[in-house]
Amino acid sequence: MNSFSPSERMRTINMPPIAKIMARITELKSSGRRIYSMAQAAPWYSPPSSVLDDLACMFKEPSIHRYCPDPGFPWARKAVTEDFRRRREIDLDPDSEIHLTCGASQAFLSALLTASMPGDSVAVIEPYYFDHVFAVKFSDLGLRSIPLIEDNGGWTVPLDELNRVLPEVSVLVIVNPGNPTGKVIPDAVMRKITDMTADTGTFLIIDETYERFVFTEDSWHPWQDEHRRHVLTLGSFSKSLGMPGWRLGYLFGSADLLEQALKVQDSVVICPPSPSQFILEKALLEADWIMDMSNGVEYRLGLCRKALDRSSALEWRDAGGAFFTLAAFKSSMSSQEASLYLLDEFGLGTIPGSAFGEAGENHLRISFGCLSDEDIAPAMKLLEEISFPD
Repeated sequence: MNSFSPSERMRTINMPPIAKIMARITELKSSGRRIYSMAQAAPWYSPPSSVLDDLACMFKEPSIHRYCPDPGFPWARKAVTEDFRRRREIDLDPDSEIHLTCGASQAFLSALLTASMPGDSVAVIEPYYFDHVFAVKFSDLGLRSIPLIEDNGGWTVPLDELNRVLPEVSVLVIVNPGNPTGKVIPDAVMRKITDMTADTGTFLIIDETYERFVFTEDSWHPWQDEHRRHVLTLGSFSKSLGMPGWRLGYLFGSADLLEQALKVQDSVVICPPSPSQFILEKALLEADWIMDMSNGVEYRLGLCRKALDRSSALEWRDAGGAFFTLAAFKSSMSSQEASLYLLDEFGLGTIPGSAFGEAGENHLRISFGCLSDEDIAPAMKLLEEISFPD
């Protein structure tokens, strides 16, 4: 008799410890504790007030409450492609080469299922973004993990290992800037990865959720030179425009691939949220505000680096962008034990490095990009002062 148990496929996938950490943060805050959360990568800012004022005036517009076309409103897609063309020299056809999506995670699922077949294997760079691995596993795809090389206080992409693995996989996933490391892949390495994947017939999925937060000189994208048919790119407006709760992202690539990806979008979410796109169109024009927010993240990065340089318990690991660093810590504790210890003893929220694969163990992801102006100074002071038991 059928016991109606959950599938083995889903039961073998463990929720990451971020859920436990965030629940504990909520519990401690509810008890009256002052908690400095550097755990979840949520920006401290919301969209510009002028944009929100304009949106409030549009709530009586019927289209804001209705389904939009599956790939997003044409005028919203055009606004994004014009921004890419102006800012990044990436030329996209708004009618056929880009979809607006319900966040970057849904865009990733669309890209993954479009680029893979049952039984295929997918390679990820480790420490990896755990939601990507979730999608690979519940899509019944094989997983190959390629650890970054940790050296000289930073992270390096192992091109020799990548060259060995690529012929054995159908898809390579990279996150640039990296989550959880903040690693920005140098332009020369990006060019090499693009050529390597083309030579081996491997789809390249680029998650560029933090592309507005690159603090090095590296900014090259394959489509700046030509429309590389094997490259699918996704991102999000959650961080860049301060709208994570509005769930809006994008996926771009060749028209024939996006035609198939749209089937996933229609099945999973039908279409991106309509109100979010009204925010998007206005917010993309706020170039000075967007730059100010990016500068604010870079300022927080610098403060975090200085604090960890003074810390006896944590070691800075170079971050060229994004909202975080994956710092090494000095203790015999596991990363999950260390994260809970810092939360309970010092009121400092971090994410265990083990959430991002074995290569993340002995590290903690510290998100400096979520700290409000009020919390910056006391949070940095805590980072300097924390200690682990002998």
